[in-house]
Amino acid sequence: MESEKWLQELFNKLRERLGEEYQVTKVDKPVLNSAGKVQIGIVKNRERTGILLNLGPGKVQRLKTGIGLKEEAGFLVERYLEKRSALRRELLAGEWFERMKERIVYALERMEGNEEALKHIPWEPYLDMAIVFYLVETPGGDTNYRVISNHDLEVWKVSKEEIFQIAKENTPRLGVPLLLTPEDAVGENKEGEEESLKDMEGYLLKHTYKGVSAFVLTNQYGLYGASVILYDGLLERIAWAWRDDVLVIPSSINEVMILPACGSTKSIQQWREIVKEMNQEEPENEMALSDSVYFYDHKEGKLCIATDDYKMIFD
Repeated sequence: MESEKWLQELFNKLRERLGEEYQVTKVDKPVLNSAGKVQIGIVKNRERTGILLNLGPGKVQRLKTGIGLKEEAGFLVERYLEKRSALRRELLAGEWFERMKERIVYALERMEGNEEALKHIPWEPYLDMAIVFYLVETPGGDTNYRVISNHDLEVWKVSKEEIFQIAKENTPRLGVPLLLTPEDAVGENKEGEEESLKDMEGYLLKHTYKGVSAFVLTNQYGLYGASVILYDGLLERIAWAWRDDVLVIPSSINEVMILPACGSTKSIQQWREIVKEMNQEEPENEMALSDSVYFYDHKEGKLCIATDDYKMIFD
């Protein structure tokens, strides 16, 4: 099928199902981690917030042949209505900033490869990563995120600095930090989660004494959990519990791995190679956060990018 003709046919089928009061468009402004995808925006007339739906590269290639367009249209409509029903009325209307601001949070995203998308949203550089801002909704126990755009700030008449300050207060409250052993994280051990949430340092030391050398650090939702490394005092607490600097390995935007620096049997270069291999295995690099390795310097009280000559010594 001719280039883009398949997409127009898909749009026509979507409009037939949704009706004239809905607008269906291809999103030209790239969103974060969207390489290789076709993004479709659907918005109902007089609503401020639309819904973004993604078509992966494999699905795009199949639809270009003309196969499955009708079925895909039906699936996309179901996904749109499901997502739209999860949003509160004030979020759809894009109004009442005072009611929405309690749901503004920050997240860490990959900077490399997202340069074009970052032009359209408020963001703040952090080392070689980007701090971006989201509206978070938890209807019925599910957690949904919508990225905040530059246009949102214009409508709300607020600055990036104001949004950042609000997010600093909200994010630790809405995304409580969770530290787990790899075994508890993979096994979704509820008892381990409850123990860690109740006494993180106690859980950390208990398993360190048992010989656990690395831990997963995220939030209780497991979404955009890597941002917990920005929480005031969190890495400091871990460093003092271990009496050591803290190596931070960026597993993904959802979590990081941490280990005591002196306990590492690998060099920084070896860890960096491991991170790059993990990122290369990630489909389309969607969840990759960074190719760097970091360490929390207990003396300086800050997170740094680890260099090859970093000395893993705690004084």
